[in-house]
Amino acid sequence: MLEELGLIGTIGEDDEVPGDPESDSGDEEEEEGPIVLGRKQKALQKNRSADFNPDFVFTEKEGAYDGSWAMADVMSQLKKKRAATTLDEKIEKVRKKRKTEDKEAKSAKLEKVKEAKEGSEPEEQEDPEGKDEEGPEDEDSETDYSSADENILTKADTLKVKERKKKKKGQETGGFFEDASQYDENLSFQDMNLSRPLLKAITVMGFKQPTPIQKACIPVGLLGKDICACAATGTGKTAAFALPVLERLIYKPRQAPVTRVLVLVPTRELGIQVHSVTKQLAQFCNITTCLAVGGLDVKSQEAALRAVPDILIATPGRLIDHLHNCPSFHLSSIEVLILDEADRMLDEYFEEQMKEIIRMCSHHRQTMLFSATMTDEVKDLASVSLKNPVRIFVNSNTDVAPFLRQEFIRIRPNREGDREAIVAALLTRTFTDHVMLFTQTKKQAHRMHILLGLMGLQVGELHGNLSQTQRLEALRRFKDEQIDILVATDVAARGLDIEGVKTVINFTMPNTIKHYVHRVGRTARAGRAGRSVSLVGEEERKTLKEIVKAAKAPVKARVLPQDVILKFRDKIEKMEKDVYAVLQLEAEEKELQQSEAQINTAKRLLEKGKEASNHEPERSWFQTKEERKKEKIAKALQEFDLALRGKKKRKKFMKDAKKKGEMTAEERSQFEILKAQMFAERLAKRNRRAKRARAMPEEEPARGPAKKKKQMKKSVFDEELTNTSKKALKQYRAGPSFEERKKLGLPHQRRGGNFKSKSRYKRKK
Repeated sequence: MLEELGLIGTIGEDDEVPGDPESDSGDEEEEEGPIVLGRKQKALQKNRSADFNPDFVFTEKEGAYDGSWAMADVMSQLKKKRAATTLDEKIEKVRKKRKTEDKEAKSAKLEKVKEAKEGSEPEEQEDPEGKDEEGPEDEDSETDYSSADENILTKADTLKVKERKKKKKGQETGGFFEDASQYDENLSFQDMNLSRPLLKAITVMGFKQPTPIQKACIPVGLLGKDICACAATGTGKTAAFALPVLERLIYKPRQAPVTRVLVLVPTRELGIQVHSVTKQLAQFCNITTCLAVGGLDVKSQEAALRAVPDILIATPGRLIDHLHNCPSFHLSSIEVLILDEADRMLDEYFEEQMKEIIRMCSHHRQTMLFSATMTDEVKDLASVSLKNPVRIFVNSNTDVAPFLRQEFIRIRPNREGDREAIVAALLTRTFTDHVMLFTQTKKQAHRMHILLGLMGLQVGELHGNLSQTQRLEALRRFKDEQIDILVATDVAARGLDIEGVKTVINFTMPNTIKHYVHRVGRTARAGRAGRSVSLVGEEERKTLKEIVKAAKAPVKARVLPQDVILKFRDKIEKMEKDVYAVLQLEAEEKELQQSEAQINTAKRLLEKGKEASNHEPERSWFQTKEERKKEKIAKALQEFDLALRGKKKRKKFMKDAKKKGEMTAEERSQFEILKAQMFAERLAKRNRRAKRARAMPEEEPARGPAKKKKQMKKSVFDEELTNTSKKALKQYRAGPSFEERKKLGLPHQRRGGNFKSKSRYKRKK
């Protein structure tokens, strides 16, 4: 049914995959190790001609644009020299040990067989093993799966829904910004009135024609207007803001040595990339650039800032560190402020830091805000930082690259444990090089690195648990084709332009479509062809349906034979001991390093003394830990207070609390104390409210309904004092009634005058 709709086809293992060299041998790589680099480069040269679309010209490169020299600049700033990746050495050590053990076991078996003089049986036993190793030939014949079995993907007529969404977006954004999304499609770099040094740099870098976002942004940026731009990933946003900034600096040279341009980026890797591109665009100008990101040497960065560069590219955290600890550095002379990937910075809880930086910048500045998605938080930031901004929305942020082939593999219920086996099968049999594998957690990325390394593949990893040296080293090795697979978390999902990535594999589907678009945007960049393969479980089907609805090209379902998955699952189970061994080696090495560090610090203290060690003042921060904790708790308390006032607000608060993550035990206890204080204060305030004075009426009470109202106002004491009814008088004369005595437990008075206790009275009854 899905094939008739023309939406989805099923890819079997025997089908030809365009543009991807498939290895004919299934597990030969396990024995033989990685493929020779020379053979691989020849295969790449053959495939690149098929991968590139000849009609697409806007970012064609001629080979002169190479970011390696800029990367070398950054690497020289690191505290220590680049260390070899020790994890790969450990994996190789465990692998060799396992191979020798297997060989010894095989030789022992053969000796036993020879002793028994059964020469025919070993051949019969070894043959099926050989067949298993050359498995894909047999496995490929068992891939006749019908597309009717794959009811994963559904696509309805969504034209009306899309039109409604477009109308809503138009209504929402129309009144917020001045719109400048329409641009001249025939505009070239020569028509933009750029200076000769910039045009020369553009031609050297091999840029032929500007991208849509560049055509829309550069003319507006040259006018000096504030910009709020939104475009899909991989469309050349860096050059879109770098060119107007450089033109401004060339046209208006500085009178005094001051930093005039600040570029804020969310991650270190993106900062390094922006620095590299800006430096190459300014290679024929006398414009200096500086990079200030975490993980690099603080002292060398301070020295670079004292030299007063024209352009500073920084992450919010490290920039604030320098602002508070480098007395000569300030932001009062900033003429242009650029916020790149603003939505990502707000996601990473940089909101307070960004507001602090914006407050420090000059009020008479040009601000450019670039974001892949226009969320409410980004709109709030835009309203705070921009003045009469121009809105530039070139295309939808949920659109994937035009030449991306999207494939999905269904993970059936109760088969979630097959994910590792499926990924291992794909990487050893089908997608052997230029692959990025995205995982949800750092722990999973590390485990996949070890597993794939033990299988004989060339693997690297990139996530937040690594040092800056290791992260840059992994990126460099992947770019230089020293490793074939880069296992990464969402740290590498945004902004990184790695040339030649052919395949992106999603180990698990990301939480939102926005994150999915950014992940798959690492391939099929600048008009090249690319492929994404995503593993989809039952809980992830909702996200998948949304992706299929938004897809402009047909989406494919890839099917792997069950026997292949079972084979790789068994292989991974056998490797568990080796994985544990590698992890143990890592743990031991970590303990040794910690003990060495403690010994070194102790030595320094003994040599110099405590006074010498405390000579340098501690680095200050714009907020202390206690202030940040108090602010966090106060904010949570305020939100909690608001949430109490209505059901909708309460539900929203609970959802936001889940997204933000749990507090620590200390913060939670403090929050509970403050919450109890808040309730006590609220109760005390309620009790302190002034009550109305109730005075006795001096006049005679009026008759009718008014009389009742005034009687209601009397207190209990007043009523008892002024009550002259027969019943009340009788009660006061005779004492408490029978019922009152019963309640109070007093002895009851009978008409005969005898007093009996309650218990005796009950017995007689």
